[in-house]
Amino acid sequence: MRSCWERNTDRLADRPWAVLGSLTALLLMLPGAGAAEEYEVWLSDQANTQGITTENPNGTHGGKIRIYEGSDLEQNPPINSPTVLDVTADLFPTALATTGAHVARIHGVLPSPDHVYMALNFVASGHLGIVDGRTKKPVCLFRTTGTSTGRQNHMSFWTPDGQHIIVANQNGRILERVDVVRDEEGVPERFTFNGAASLDLVGGPGRVLGQPVAVDADETDSISCQVTGLVADGQPMTTPTGAAKQAPGIRVANAPICPVPTSTGRHAFVTLGGGGMFVVDITASPMAIVAEYDLSVVRAAGCGGAEGDGFMHLNTGTSGQNVSEFSLYRFALDYPVAPAFNTPNTPEPVAVWQDKDNGKIAGNHMPAGTNRDAHGVVIVRNPESGAAGYLHQMDRIRNNVEVFKLSPPWNDLNKRYEGTYSLTASGVCGRTVGATRTNDPTPDLGDLSPSTGQTGGRIYVALRGPFPLTISHAADGSCPGLGIIDLSSNRRSGSLTAVMETTVLNADGSRNLSDPHAAIVRKKNR
Repeated sequence: MRSCWERNTDRLADRPWAVLGSLTALLLMLPGAGAAEEYEVWLSDQANTQGITTENPNGTHGGKIRIYEGSDLEQNPPINSPTVLDVTADLFPTALATTGAHVARIHGVLPSPDHVYMALNFVASGHLGIVDGRTKKPVCLFRTTGTSTGRQNHMSFWTPDGQHIIVANQNGRILERVDVVRDEEGVPERFTFNGAASLDLVGGPGRVLGQPVAVDADETDSISCQVTGLVADGQPMTTPTGAAKQAPGIRVANAPICPVPTSTGRHAFVTLGGGGMFVVDITASPMAIVAEYDLSVVRAAGCGGAEGDGFMHLNTGTSGQNVSEFSLYRFALDYPVAPAFNTPNTPEPVAVWQDKDNGKIAGNHMPAGTNRDAHGVVIVRNPESGAAGYLHQMDRIRNNVEVFKLSPPWNDLNKRYEGTYSLTASGVCGRTVGATRTNDPTPDLGDLSPSTGQTGGRIYVALRGPFPLTISHAADGSCPGLGIIDLSSNRRSGSLTAVMETTVLNADGSRNLSDPHAAIVRKKNR
């Protein structure tokens, strides 16, 4: 008999690592301190927008990016009037002909460090799209390496210097890299999918079945898009220490979920679908494992990550139906440069916070509906100093946010726990077409507004729909859309004050298929 985790891999919607977080998830690029800036919020909606017919009532591919003006969102009440881009019709209409597949399941969006370019991640089709955030026009379209276990792009992250994009080829179980070549003034000249840099997290012969693909989506913009080198087959099946990369009881499924880069741009913390973690030197070619953690240290289904005050904060959430999991880890950032490496499970996390109900099963050890799922992470910064102040960790199942103060003692997260606030208390989350519940926000990935506002700032967060296309056992909500969380003046609490509702109807109009997964801020005057 197959394990629960193995059964869940049969459908993308049930894959425990198809989460983001927790933000950054992510890591999401965090706004710094300073005066209020002009900005817009990009919301990725995973619902199919193409091929919706009587035969395929839920559609076949596509998706939407909704772009909201910050000035509209800061009105009272906020104005729900986004620019809407269909990822197929408006951005990548030739994807099938040029890459072998339509773009499908737009999972997340992240800006380059200068907020000029946006990386679009397609978790079902394995594409990475680059879009000019200023013009909203496509620049490049890549498709990841095909392997014996599949190909995907769960999420990609820019390095802080803007020189690389690190891609989590989830089902392919490969970590990949796009290099950004810039001129003397820092303007990109080409985006290069560097096949020689790809790191197979499983290894062994017969793994690589298809090389990555690059398409220049706009031949008039003076930016080229290409693939260089080959992704090597037959990479080692062991880590530098000699341990198996993937094995029962160690790391059972090395599907990379969120490769969160450090502020130095040298390393990335790579969370894995089946549990455990690798710290990778992302500047090496091929990229190289310099530290390894197994299931005894890092639990399964982790994604969200954010660096603050010299530490990396990572989480883990529920890995399957009715299993409760809510953990937060704090790691130091001092790791070796390849080819040097650490012994397994060193250094240990500086601190760990785990919910008392972790591992319990609803209906057996706890009431149904009370289990947990840590996902989106947002670090709220002091508007005057720019220092990291509080970490807000969202729970997709309980619809609340746990808050931790980022200050000493660094080795005890329990002493820095500031409490929780509910996203249902305001009652602004209602019910959409086809939903069976009401007031069930289901927060996913979010980002911090660069504007301080009257109450000390706000978090914009994606709210999931009643028919989720990923992580269905934890992410079904009643009011799909863009949620606005207004923070208290002391940054330790907040309230869901508005929902910018989103709609994608199925063929007969009986279901709202909209399923937002990530909200991200793009600063416009950079």
